[in-house]
Amino acid sequence: MNKKIPLEQLVDEMKMIGDMLTPYNWPQNDPILENDISVLKTRSIDIDGYSVLIHFSRSDYGSHFVETLQVFGDKASFLPFCLVAKLGQKFLGGHNLYLVEIIRDNRKIYCWTVTLDKTGKPIKPPIPLQTTDCEYDGLRYNYMYPSQVNFH
Repeated sequence: MNKKIPLEQLVDEMKMIGDMLTPYNWPQNDPILENDISVLKTRSIDIDGYSVLIHFSRSDYGSHFVETLQVFGDKASFLPFCLVAKLGQKFLGGHNLYLVEIIRDNRKIYCWTVTLDKTGKPIKPPIPLQTTDCEYDGLRYNYMYPSQVNFH
């Protein structure tokens, strides 16, 4: 049974689960274990007329955290960027956001990330990245190229 819940409640619940699962994620644990618990970090939602899969994860790198939100269509190969941006902002806020897009299994996966200090404040990533500054409907973000990202 798939009950409808408000987006804000879904975000809160997924972030709470993400916090609890942080010790089991890369780099603190083996990527194979992280893959095994992936189902706990993924939800299927219907939003703005689209069936969307969202995957939220939080990793602890010792000096900072990285939160990642993957967004992709359940049935659609691509999603409207207004929806992708809305979800990225709801989950990760509107400061120091990074986006990388990849194609896998004929679907575009939109991966939003934000680096946080240990108090939860968004910061620039500690490793310099080659990015393109972008803005969409008032949301500023940095676009990264897939070649710069370690997908395990």
